[in-house]
Amino acid sequence: MTADQATVGAAPDAKPSSDRMFSISGGSWSGLLPGALAVGVTLVLAVRVAGVGLGDALLFTGYVLAFLTFPGTVVWRTVAKPGPTIGNDLVLGTILGLVLELPLYLLLRLFDLTQLIYAYPVAVLVGAAVVVWRRRRIAPLVIGRASLWSWAGAAVVCVQLLLVAKRVWSHRPIDALRSPYVDEPFHLAIAGDLLHHFPAQMPWVDGTPLFYHWLVYVHLASAATVTHLELVVLLRSLSMVLLVVLAVAGAYAAATRLTGRAWPGFVAALVLITGATPDFFGWTSLVSPAQLAFDSVVRMFNSPTHALVMPLQMVLMVLVVEVIRGEQRRWPVWPLMILVMVAVAGAKSSALPTIIAGLLLALVISAVLRRKQTVLTLGALLGSAVVVFLVAQQVFYGGGTRATTIDLNGSTIQRLGILMLPEGETLPGSAPVSIWISFTVGFVLVTVPLIVGLLRGGWRRPEFVFLVGPWAAAAGAFMVLSHPALSQAYFLLGASGFFAVATAVALSDINPGRLSRRDGVRIVGCAALGWLALVAARLLVGDEMPANGSVFTSTLLTQLVVGLLVLAVAVVIVLVYARRSAIAALPAVAALMLGVVVAGAPQTVALAVAGPSIPRGAPTDIIGPGGIAAARFVRAHSQPDELIATNAHCIGLPVPDCDRRNFWIAAYAERRVLVEGWAYIDPLVVGLPSTDLNNSAYLPFWDPELLEANDAAITRPSPETISTLRDEFGVDWLVVDRRYRADLPGIRRELGQPRFKRGLYSVFDLR
Repeated sequence: MTADQATVGAAPDAKPSSDRMFSISGGSWSGLLPGALAVGVTLVLAVRVAGVGLGDALLFTGYVLAFLTFPGTVVWRTVAKPGPTIGNDLVLGTILGLVLELPLYLLLRLFDLTQLIYAYPVAVLVGAAVVVWRRRRIAPLVIGRASLWSWAGAAVVCVQLLLVAKRVWSHRPIDALRSPYVDEPFHLAIAGDLLHHFPAQMPWVDGTPLFYHWLVYVHLASAATVTHLELVVLLRSLSMVLLVVLAVAGAYAAATRLTGRAWPGFVAALVLITGATPDFFGWTSLVSPAQLAFDSVVRMFNSPTHALVMPLQMVLMVLVVEVIRGEQRRWPVWPLMILVMVAVAGAKSSALPTIIAGLLLALVISAVLRRKQTVLTLGALLGSAVVVFLVAQQVFYGGGTRATTIDLNGSTIQRLGILMLPEGETLPGSAPVSIWISFTVGFVLVTVPLIVGLLRGGWRRPEFVFLVGPWAAAAGAFMVLSHPALSQAYFLLGASGFFAVATAVALSDINPGRLSRRDGVRIVGCAALGWLALVAARLLVGDEMPANGSVFTSTLLTQLVVGLLVLAVAVVIVLVYARRSAIAALPAVAALMLGVVVAGAPQTVALAVAGPSIPRGAPTDIIGPGGIAAARFVRAHSQPDELIATNAHCIGLPVPDCDRRNFWIAAYAERRVLVEGWAYIDPLVVGLPSTDLNNSAYLPFWDPELLEANDAAITRPSPETISTLRDEFGVDWLVVDRRYRADLPGIRRELGQPRFKRGLYSVFDLR
């Protein structure tokens, strides 16, 4: 496979190294303009829609350039071979900068030397200058001209940013703090603890070790340390949108680098943000993997852990593929690759297992083909990944599975439950089988380009098998695993990046030469035909949700029939149109089915332009009036090691089985709480059996004596109950929420007037 130089933007005689101290190839700086456009749109939307201050946005941009892009790109170009353009290296280098940032911050935090973090880019600059001076050469910086495909890739990023602005920022601007997404305080609390402590804890129950995929919170803590921005600003807007942009741009960069051509990069980015398994009914996105698999990018704002792993996987897949190909021969690539594996494992627990499955599948294929050297390489890669996974299970997750079990009907039945059938309605016994069949057909339809690529000889290339493997493994994991919160869906969500890049690589293999205008029109026309076929099928079938459970089987089987008909008609039309052999028509078939993939979530594009089609309910205040100010008062008047006690343990009414996801005091005070909420803690860590109840948000507290002592000081204040909190448990502050039981006159009698009082909250000083 040869690169299309006019498309990639590299000079024909560009070489990976030069005798000159510094050189620029490509004849133009315009290659950086599409990326600059995406950055500019990001900043404008962050300021105008999300409510981020212009100064804060520029400060964060400076942090990204100095602490992520610069050091990451220097290391990337030093250890890995330079990419086709400097823009490609800047994207992958910025992602690598996220990886390098993690151990640096943790080391500085461990020894309480975080003020030294400002020396980091300076040290990288000095080190790079020394290396360049000693070698007296540097790889040329190939900038090149902006091509149609690079502008198209930037347009894809901008569309995704518009979707973020519509679906996220317009509903959760920075100044709307009292009605957060229910898990936002959870994320803020962990980030706040890592901002001040390492090793960290789950700060809403003092003394509980942190076993979770917590590396994204290290990034948030590091960014907050450098910029002094509020964690909520980073979480709601700046850091999350950075990860979104890097995921989409990373897909473009990875596909471009792995194929040597720019148009596959555009395909990868497009599939990542709009693709889906075919969904023939307006309501079936609730029960099909369509939105689970490909609502991946916007979902980053609800799952920061998923947000971090998406771009990290782009760097890892590039390194692994190039090692398999034999293009990375220098030994420093291996430690760098293992470091990225560790970051992927700690970013999301579901990510590395699917990558291991891809490596194993590639190893088996190579062994069957008797490729000794490739088998040795893949064996080393697989062994490294397995060791990293086993170590991560202990370091990050405490050896637990976090309630993930094998249940063949878990995903399907749980997903159907979201439809909330009328009371008394139940699903028929045949429903799981029909859902399995429909899901399987959906996955087959969406993977037609990959299947074509494999049939065209891709199965003999272990690097291509590796790219396909994680998606296949993720589909299987989604169907056979179960979790109380449907967290097995993240196997699919995380693997969507591999699927997008693998689809682009497959299409590049199917069309290995230059794309002529005629070929381009034919392929785009077939893709448009597939898009129209799916939309027409949805219009014909309708989008009315079934009124009861009895029609689910027939409805989903109808989806199966429609799906098979769409595929059959597509193949027939293409074969008739092509008037060539079936093999020669396969590219058009793949393009047509790519149209089906892109059309699988037409509501995604509509949301980016017109906004939500489903009215949103009125937000519910998780935090009462004055709560944010009370927590921030404690933060401003306390030291990081001081401890809070509170009577706020629930979301909503304090009934015995209330929702225990109450983390906002720890989140906004950035201090540990003796007992706030206690959900999201692995029951095995605190000595409870792993049951459905104990893995839910309604689990009982495992230390009733501690909870009684905590609440007694607020509901029955006396010298004894107050001294128990202060002297035995080391509590320094009381944050009293008047929505719950509290004897405020009694507390004032024992402690005097509150240090802070606003709205429903009073803060007392026990020191």
